[in-house]
Amino acid sequence: MQEQTGSGDREELPELQDIKVRGRSLRTWGISAAAVLVAISAAFGGLSKAEAEVPQAAAGTAIDAGQFEVTIQRVVVVKDLKPLFQPDEGGALIAVVTKLKVTDDTGVSPPSDLIRLIGVPGIKDTDPPVGSTNLRDATRNPVLTPGHGEDVAYVWKLPKASSLPADVKLTVQHYQHVQESLLDSHEKWMPDAVAAESTVPVKDNRK
Repeated sequence: MQEQTGSGDREELPELQDIKVRGRSLRTWGISAAAVLVAISAAFGGLSKAEAEVPQAAAGTAIDAGQFEVTIQRVVVVKDLKPLFQPDEGGALIAVVTKLKVTDDTGVSPPSDLIRLIGVPGIKDTDPPVGSTNLRDATRNPVLTPGHGEDVAYVWKLPKASSLPADVKLTVQHYQHVQESLLDSHEKWMPDAVAAESTVPVKDNRK
């Protein structure tokens, strides 16, 4: 690219990419900026990084959920679980029966977000259960003893009992132990990822 000077001479101007800023060409600055962007992207998992695959676990397989060892045993549909749980008019209850063992040294009630049902008609994927119960003594939302496995059922209301699926997909939440949170200095377990997914046949026990 050339420009006519006042004396009639034509002066050669530098190409844009060859212009120097602080001793470096704009091309070099562009490459450096791109490298920084890639580094930042890598640090945060990439600009278009696909979600990590969630492990699949069959019923009867022990799942490491951090604070708990979870074994999905079965999924059943029942008319009711009086006096603990009752369905809405015309509906039923669907329960995920688990074997739960606390891995921590402190007893705790099973958290409501430990299990989620996915793709069940009438139940949103984010819906928490109406509660849980220890099958041994029918205790609602029981406190589990560390190191001791208990059969615990998570229960949801199923409003459309006629749309009973042949099987259901469910997720098991993983919890991470943290020494200190941003809000306080107490040790705690925090949900951090889905530990596993399971697809389990549904047994109809309404009859």
